Amino acid sequence: MLGLLAIASGSVQGEKMALVENGQSDYVILTPAEPSPSEALAAQELGKYIEQMSGAKLDVKADSAVPNGEHTEKAVVVIEARRISEWSSTPAGISGETYCIWRKGDTIFVVGGRGRSTLYAAYDLLQRLGCRFLAPKFDHYQATAEIIPRKTTLALDLSTPIVEKPVLALRKQYVEEGHSHNAENLAQMVEWMPKARFNTLVIPTDYSGRGAVKWDNWREKLTPELQERDITIEVGGHGYQNFMNADMEDGKLFDQHPEWFGQNSEGARERQRNRVFCTSNPDAVKYLTASLVKYLKERPEIQIYDFWPPDGARWCECDKCKALGSPPNRQAVLIGRVRPEVEKARPGLRLECIAYAAALAPAESAKLDNGVLVDFCPIAQSFEVQINDPQSKQNADYVEKLKAWRKYFGGDISIYSYYRKYAWKSLPNLIPHYMQRDIRFYMTVPVQGISSYAEPGDWFTYELNHYVLGRLAWNPETDVDALIEEFASARYGPASEVAMGAYAVLEEVVRHGCGLPGTSLKSVEELTEAREKLQGAVDGLKAARSGVSDAAVRHNIDRLLLAFEYAGRDIDIQKSRASGAPKAEVRKQIEDLAAFLQSHAEDGVFVVHSRVEFPRILKTYGIDE
Repeated sequence: MLGLLAIASGSVQGEKMALVENGQSDYVILTPAEPSPSEALAAQELGKYIEQMSGAKLDVKADSAVPNGEHTEKAVVVIEARRISEWSSTPAGISGETYCIWRKGDTIFVVGGRGRSTLYAAYDLLQRLGCRFLAPKFDHYQATAEIIPRKTTLALDLSTPIVEKPVLALRKQYVEEGHSHNAENLAQMVEWMPKARFNTLVIPTDYSGRGAVKWDNWREKLTPELQERDITIEVGGHGYQNFMNADMEDGKLFDQHPEWFGQNSEGARERQRNRVFCTSNPDAVKYLTASLVKYLKERPEIQIYDFWPPDGARWCECDKCKALGSPPNRQAVLIGRVRPEVEKARPGLRLECIAYAAALAPAESAKLDNGVLVDFCPIAQSFEVQINDPQSKQNADYVEKLKAWRKYFGGDISIYSYYRKYAWKSLPNLIPHYMQRDIRFYMTVPVQGISSYAEPGDWFTYELNHYVLGRLAWNPETDVDALIEEFASARYGPASEVAMGAYAVLEEVVRHGCGLPGTSLKSVEELTEAREKLQGAVDGLKAARSGVSDAAVRHNIDRLLLAFEYAGRDIDIQKSRASGAPKAEVRKQIEDLAAFLQSHAEDGVFVVHSRVEFPRILKTYGIDE
């Protein structure tokens, strides 16, 4: 950093540097003459938000003199570090996702090591001026996803340079089951991701083979949006069957080559897509590899491909496959055979495998190349205790397996987290402090990435989790209480203190008392106490709402109250179960809950689909038809 500090040392001043005074500015925003898409977007975003805040319009200009530092105007220079490699005073260490903001005289430099980090720098500057990018601009936010303050004077303290670098290299948002995604809200999510410093969007090749949640459905719309922001495009998921299944070749592939398909314990070859094909058969591997290579060559935008077994995979039980070892070993062997062919066709593309279910542990003998990515999935993690708390045997097993992976594998491991889990069915499990403790542990392993599901339909319920996770992935030592205060102040204004108290109640009550998978059924006394805490928070929110005049804040309190209503109804069901109430009584509570969720399907608080409809929701509470 010596070069950067040298730049700043001649211009250190105690006072703030004014970009806009009394709604007027003589600054311009400069980019290189032919800006990259991310440079151009960063400059446009700075101009747009500064004008929204202050009313001052800063012209955005492309200037050929910018890379040489020869401009004389008061300027905000937006530039990628690679563009200024010839400067005698080039900032040292600004590469990759590192970015910096500093001043030299009357010039402010906004510099990223690559496209997306230039955007991070621009959004950081705007946040320091007061902008709050709380969530994607989904329709259900009714223009309150972002809070843009009105100020006639905008000033920054740049007496010392601002230098930021992420701790975790992979910071992902998963579409996964995609119950509430469409082309429009996916584009809104992409627009928000660099504001929260997520850098990878993951979309299935074709989730469950149903054709609804599929990269090809959104590829045309999303590719330019993602590339403009330099966001990594990751596609794939559970899907060997996408490249070899019984219905291929006009439905004749199974009949033509039954020996390619997985065998059951009785020696019969099966057509089912969750039966893993015969990975010991070289012709089957060759066919699948050719299909995969063709798919990837036709989609050059894909940068990471998730090459995973089917969900609920049943591995082939023929003698030759058994000789390959355990499912983890077979997965490693298969990737070792497929990867060279993919590399020939698509140099630089990374394959990812999954540590999950039967393949949770690392391979016992086959070596996995360090260029492969690994997604480690603690799907049945108990959220009553931390991932590294041995009180939970399930959590302890995940920790044991993860450490085994780190010992076996020298490449990048990312945690496929469940910090917004489908099985929660939109229960408001807000866990900002819990996430920090988890991630701090993961850093001791260490891992290189973390992810979360990202459903637009209940984003409001989990918006604090998303907001905090992006910042913890950047820096696990971030002050979480300060983040919550920042978020609540922007979202709830004069009711922020009450909202922070409500968040704390949800963090305490839901993961210990509500019907989350892995949470034990508590006693009636414990559940009564939990219900009283929820009610106390509800009373506080309602009282605060009555004193708020801002319609947007009142609307947000109403939505938070819906989340509390769900948690309260869930606790009531748990109490009935714990007290041994008649089955009919519990069924009626569940039926009423399902109707309540359905009635608020469009509020951005609950994702409503078949799994939360009565009678399927009965199974959540341990009641069969």
